[in-house]
Amino acid sequence: MPYTHEKRWKALGVLCLAMSIVTLDNTVLDVALPSISNDLLASMRELQWIVNIYILVFASILITIGALGDQWGRKRFLKIGIALFSLASLGAGLSSSTGELIFFRALSGLGAAFIMPSTLSIITHMFINTDERMKAIGLWSMIFGLSQGLGPLVGGIIIEYASWHWVFFINLPIGVTAWYAATRILPESSNPNTKADIFGMVLCIFFLFALTYGIIEAGERGWSDKSVYISLSFGVLFCALFIVWERRCTHAMIPFELFEKRTFTIPSFAIALIVFGMVGSMFFFSQLFQTVQGYNALEAGLLLMPMTLGVAIGSKSAPRAVTTYGMPLSIGGGMIISGLGMAIFVVTIDVHMPLWAILIGFFVHGLGMGLSMPPSTDSIMGSIPPQKAGVGSALNDTTIELSAAMSIAVLGSYVNRIYLLHVKEIEVDASLSKALQTSIQTAHQAISALPDLALRESLFFRVDHAFIEGIFHTMIVGCLFSILSGLLAIYLLPKKASSRKGKTV
Repeated sequence: MPYTHEKRWKALGVLCLAMSIVTLDNTVLDVALPSISNDLLASMRELQWIVNIYILVFASILITIGALGDQWGRKRFLKIGIALFSLASLGAGLSSSTGELIFFRALSGLGAAFIMPSTLSIITHMFINTDERMKAIGLWSMIFGLSQGLGPLVGGIIIEYASWHWVFFINLPIGVTAWYAATRILPESSNPNTKADIFGMVLCIFFLFALTYGIIEAGERGWSDKSVYISLSFGVLFCALFIVWERRCTHAMIPFELFEKRTFTIPSFAIALIVFGMVGSMFFFSQLFQTVQGYNALEAGLLLMPMTLGVAIGSKSAPRAVTTYGMPLSIGGGMIISGLGMAIFVVTIDVHMPLWAILIGFFVHGLGMGLSMPPSTDSIMGSIPPQKAGVGSALNDTTIELSAAMSIAVLGSYVNRIYLLHVKEIEVDASLSKALQTSIQTAHQAISALPDLALRESLFFRVDHAFIEGIFHTMIVGCLFSILSGLLAIYLLPKKASSRKGKTV
């Protein structure tokens, strides 16, 4: 069944299905983290690596894989990615240790790197008309947000009625369906003249892993620790080498001239900030709801659903908002709205956080995200020549994934550091002290086994407030950063831009 132009909307559905297994996977996992920690006795640091290893592999090779996809065939690479991701999900579901799970999560990141750049580049290839492309990207963004938002609910249902292993097994039927549909419906497209920057990819892998390792370890060992200092130093060194190489390479991973265009740089920053806040919120609030506040996994998933609703409404309204108010106000206004959602959390977060604050806060946060992402994505893709659509798509996806990785690393390290500073002050025997410092989940398990009721209540109070204290500070920073960045976006983005031809003011 050869592809024809009339099938472009069906093909868009296939691309959204393939993309959904990548985006669904991370947020499904967020709700499963407390169960994984309890079952595999994973520390906070190991939980960070279970999430981040996938993102780092994904982000560090994404642009090069996007270029290879441009060269050898975008549909072909999409199908390879779906197959790899499905097999890695099977392995992750069968894992019996944190080491095994981290390995298969890395393999999942490899598969995801083949999938994501192919989706947007094929969309750009199929939809030539500017208005149609904006609608297509709007639908892609809506499905992206919905699959991210539905992840906690799906994960909650799975954890409640099965086990955490099934949050990975669920990818198998979706992957098989997407692979078959891609074979039948999608067009093949390529640009044989594209060259891949393999050496740049290697440097990127080294600097991202070194920086992330140092940041995560700093949360447990402190910033003055020798291993943290060495890791961060290597990260900075490889980052400098990467920048020097990229500026001299004729087929660089990252065309630095793109950053001279405000229609590329500012929307990229907007998307980075949105994802940074969203991923951090889900990572911590899923643990807060289940471990501290006592909700089960399904209830925790439902509490995160208002963000999904907000993203859906925002994404649906984004094209009209751009037409009515212009791109600067749509992107910047969305960022400000997202920051106001965090502001609700700042003034209400507590062990007994009111339900209305959770629901309204996540809805407002999601609404801002939905308003900002479609016009940001369209502006980014419109700043890049069509023949480099794969690289452009990969740059957009890399922005998303690096923001997610840095969110888990930076915010996770900060929250963990504050938590440990408070918990280390608790005077208990050495074995209990070690359990309290491992993670909030392990702390609750150890405290629950104590025979003294008064001691249990006292320790629960202290570890819960130590965990909440870290989240509170991250919400303050996120709120202020979102609002100020939104105001800057409104001021700095050009009032008129031609997104299709890449012309900027």
